[in-house]
Amino acid sequence: MDPAPLGPPEKPGTLVFLPGTGQPNPQLADRIREQMAAVPGLSDYRVLAVDWAAAAPDNVSFVPALPPRYVADDPPGVTDTSLALALFGMDLGAADPLKQASSTGAPPARPDAAFLGETLQDLVLGVLTEAGIRHRIRLTDAAGSFFGKVAFYLRHGPAACARIADTLRSTDQDAPVVLFGHSLGSVAAVDLLSSPEADGFRVDLLVTVGSQAPWFYLLDALAYLGPVRGGSGPAVPWLNFWDERDLISFCAERVFAGREVNVTDSEVDSGKPFPESHTAYFSDPRVYRQLWEHLREARADKPGSGNGTGI
Repeated sequence: MDPAPLGPPEKPGTLVFLPGTGQPNPQLADRIREQMAAVPGLSDYRVLAVDWAAAAPDNVSFVPALPPRYVADDPPGVTDTSLALALFGMDLGAADPLKQASSTGAPPARPDAAFLGETLQDLVLGVLTEAGIRHRIRLTDAAGSFFGKVAFYLRHGPAACARIADTLRSTDQDAPVVLFGHSLGSVAAVDLLSSPEADGFRVDLLVTVGSQAPWFYLLDALAYLGPVRGGSGPAVPWLNFWDERDLISFCAERVFAGREVNVTDSEVDSGKPFPESHTAYFSDPRVYRQLWEHLREARADKPGSGNGTGI
């Protein structure tokens, strides 16, 4: 007896990429395309990047808000976060807290654990403070883009989510759709998929990398979902990548336990220092292999009906 004929192959899908904070970086979407091209099943997928924060102010100088001495005495700021932190760290490495203590007349340490702890704390905090003063323009400028996007989202989150929703509706509803959010973009993705609008478009899998969504949830800062307010989270399978070296990535499984949220945490080890670790996910082949495995599971026995209601 001849085997039953196979149905038509599934049409190539779309990955909708939501970048996080920081300066717009088209190279991140290019890295996604390069990595997906190496994964059978994903190589034909289209990647759409949504600049959901396009209306946010960019290249804002925060120097006018600093004490006047910084305007006159300091060189222009370094907006690259990695370089700003490296310069700050080099300054810390050159500092000698014990020498500083002797020069400031700090009393000799007594053999008392509490006193020793307080003295060491004061010495370390003193070194941090002095280095921070010397690098304040650089550190403030480097953090400005991050906090600017956060402030924009907190004020204009509904408009940002509406822009993402319009992109999702424009995708082929008869082919799989992956929503891929990085950093604050992952928060927007979780907000959107927890909203009443989530029934108006198709999403087969949510992927988040370097996400603060679990942290926002615990702070009761998500738009539709909170530890006290209740609400239903994303109804689609959710794959959340985190890296111990990425100091602003968070785990989701324990946070959303009991919310009927189908979320899986997956650890990656980039070996990169922070903040490079926060964008190392894009170049990690393991992320895309697992994405494909979870997408296949999500699509099992779920024909592409094109009903526009997700899976």
